[in-house]
Amino acid sequence: MKPINYNKAVAWDIILLLIRIWLGYRLISASYSSVIDILTSAKERAFFQKWFGDELHFPMPVVMAFLAKGAEFAGGTFVLIGLFTRTAAVLIAFTMIIATLTANLGENWVIDGGFTISYTLFAFVLICWGGGKYSAGHLILQNKLRNYKNPGELYNPSSPH
Repeated sequence: MKPINYNKAVAWDIILLLIRIWLGYRLISASYSSVIDILTSAKERAFFQKWFGDELHFPMPVVMAFLAKGAEFAGGTFVLIGLFTRTAAVLIAFTMIIATLTANLGENWVIDGGFTISYTLFAFVLICWGGGKYSAGHLILQNKLRNYKNPGELYNPSSPH
């Protein structure tokens, strides 16, 4: 039987694309309604006041909840399209580590902790390798590189550009 011949770089770029799609979708879907509801619903603000304030003991609980859910939404959006992927992945990893340590170490560790740890691990993959070839950031950079005669000028601090 012949071994399957494939291009490892293309395979890795497809894996990064799939990670970005899955992680971005999961974070956006988990945070969108919370972000909107914190802004528009007194009931949702009361829920986060109780959870983040009374149970987790965060100062300014509604603000902290908005920042956490906003970080999930913004990070998920940027990761999904592949723009500023590493920066967004750092934001996601930080948020998920805090969520794991503050909210998910209790009785629901297997369920909730499993999600936040897996999101953190996928974010670490994106921090290390970026968004890959099939990302908005890569397309923008490739377009910029085509417009320069010497692509090295983009990174040369003494260049007049």
